[in-house]
Amino acid sequence: MRHKYIYRKASNAPSPSLECLLMACGRELLTTWEVLRDKALIDKHLSQLDALYGANAEAKVRQYMREIHRNERNAR
Repeated sequence: MRHKYIYRKASNAPSPSLECLLMACGRELLTTWEVLRDKALIDKHLSQLDALYGANAEAKVRQYMREIHRNERNAR
């Protein structure tokens, strides 16, 4: 039986699903920060992202957090 999924060829570009996952992680951590204001907890979770999702994941999530905060949370 053949697989019904078509796999992409390997490339250096991040997969769209990884980008969506990192955006969701950024949204989750931003909401946690807004509710708890616990910098140690947020920094702990951010420090684990590179090991989970690859190089520069922490920087990307921080950037998504900034963009969400600037464009969605404070848009008036």
